[in-house]
Amino acid sequence: MIGDSRDVYGYITLDKFLVGRGMAEVERNLGFHAGRLSRGAAFIKLMRLPALTEFDLAAYSITAQHRYTAPTGYDLDKLKAIAASQWTLSGGNRLVKVIPVIGHDETMRDEDQYPVGAGVPQWRLVTKTGIPGIVVAETHTGADVYRPAC
Repeated sequence: MIGDSRDVYGYITLDKFLVGRGMAEVERNLGFHAGRLSRGAAFIKLMRLPALTEFDLAAYSITAQHRYTAPTGYDLDKLKAIAASQWTLSGGNRLVKVIPVIGHDETMRDEDQYPVGAGVPQWRLVTKTGIPGIVVAETHTGADVYRPAC
């Protein structure tokens, strides 16, 4: 429900790549298979920014987790600090988590379930306790548009 508190785990992205878009476009942006958001999703904003030790780089949604390898030859802490310096708790650069009603399907191949996305930036939270968040929107059909309540 909108306004509910939730701990956030896993992949996050920036709000500006999702706001005002229908579920089919959100699927394409994030690299979910067509229809994954047909029954809706919860959108959760983070209530605090992750510390550098609480997230890993995950590149862009053109590279799904099963294809991603961390870059070598770079100062990863510096890259993480650069990314984190752009994050906010409000506006387009706020961090959000999308939780589809239709969950991960163990019977689908990763290549089918997580096709190449549109290239939005993403990060993977690695903290065991999660990051506090609040549900700012819910969609219930694939025809819905993501419009955060706050």
